[in-house]
Amino acid sequence: MTQKNTYLQDLEKLRQAFENAHSMSPQQKGYALERIFVDLMRISGIPVEEPFRIVGEQIDGAIKYDGHYYLVELKWFAEAVEPKHIGSFYFKVDGKLGARGIAIAMNGYTSGVLESVAKGKELKIVLFDGTHLANVIYGTYTFQQLLDHAIKCASLRGQLYCSHSLTFV
Repeated sequence: MTQKNTYLQDLEKLRQAFENAHSMSPQQKGYALERIFVDLMRISGIPVEEPFRIVGEQIDGAIKYDGHYYLVELKWFAEAVEPKHIGSFYFKVDGKLGARGIAIAMNGYTSGVLESVAKGKELKIVLFDGTHLANVIYGTYTFQQLLDHAIKCASLRGQLYCSHSLTFV
């Protein structure tokens, strides 16, 4: 009889993949991040859709959480992500029925992203960075806890980007 791996054993394998990805070329990092995200959702018990294309759009994946679909945008650029990248993602999310979005930029966001993206628009996306993802992969908190915290920050305070320190009250 084969024994099923526990969450912590699976998380350890993801840690190895995550650490290995840091030394890859920029394009390889992006593909590795897509695989890591899909695997993280699977071990977390979150229904996940792998990256897909529709006419005119590349979607890095999607999850279903708490009755909502979230499109996923993953960026592992050498520099911080700029407003044009997040604006493009917001446009993808905005064109889908009841969709929400999760953007993960491994090297964070320029100040322009946080200042401009939410101005005059309905909040439909939350923003995470590499520290958020590392905190999940290294077991500081689960992805569910992170997402619940981000939804709370966006819903109660209008914040697209939440702190790395989660309060579990």
